[in-house]
Amino acid sequence: MKSSRILLLSVAAGALTGCTPVQNVTTLQFRAGAAGGQIVSATLLPTQLVPADRLLSVSEAVERAPDGSVIVACQSGPRGALSWGLCSHITRKLSAGLLTESPNLFAGGVQTVPTSTLNRRAVVIVLDAGVTPEKLPALRAEAQRLNRAPYGVGGLGPEYDCSTYQNALQRAAGLPDVVPRNAWGIYLPQDAVAGGRVLWVGIQEVESGS
Repeated sequence: MKSSRILLLSVAAGALTGCTPVQNVTTLQFRAGAAGGQIVSATLLPTQLVPADRLLSVSEAVERAPDGSVIVACQSGPRGALSWGLCSHITRKLSAGLLTESPNLFAGGVQTVPTSTLNRRAVVIVLDAGVTPEKLPALRAEAQRLNRAPYGVGGLGPEYDCSTYQNALQRAAGLPDVVPRNAWGIYLPQDAVAGGRVLWVGIQEVESGS
C-alpha cells in the first residue's frame, strides 16, 4: 500500500512539471564523436556521444526535423529536480514552424505551438517515427480531431499526457507506439529514444551551420 501511494504521488508530481517522471539521466553532457557514423539509440542517453555531423544547435535540429518526426526535449535543472529526470517531454513536428503536443497540466491539453517553444530546452533529440509523406494527412487529421483534448497523466483518451498523445497520433497513421509502456505501467518520454531511430541531437552550445 505504501509503495502504491509513493507511485501515485510521483506520477502526480510529474504532471505538474511537464509529463511523467523520468529516471537515470542526471546530467546533460552531450559531446561530439567521429563524424560520419550513425547514432546508437540504445546507448545515446547513457553515453551522450553523438557523431559530430549529427550534433547541432537546438534550433537547427528542430528546423531539420522532418514533418511527423517526434522530438524528446530535455532540460537542465537544479540538483533537487534530478529525481524527476531531465528528458521529461515529447512533442512532434506537425509542419514547418509548428509542433503538436499535450504539454502539461498547467499549459493545457492537446494544442499546436510554435517550434520556437523548444528554444529554451537544453537538449532536443529528433526521432524518425516512421511517418512517411503519405501518412502525414492521417496524422494531421488526428491532431486536428484531438485538438483541445484535456491533459491527463497516463491518459489513453479522451485525456492525454505528452507520451500517450504521440502514441495516439502513431496509431492514426497506422504505426506502432513511439513511447513504450514500461514495467510500472506508465509511458516515459525518455523511453522513446532507446527504441527509436535518432536523426539529430540539438544542444544549446553548438553553433548552427554544421
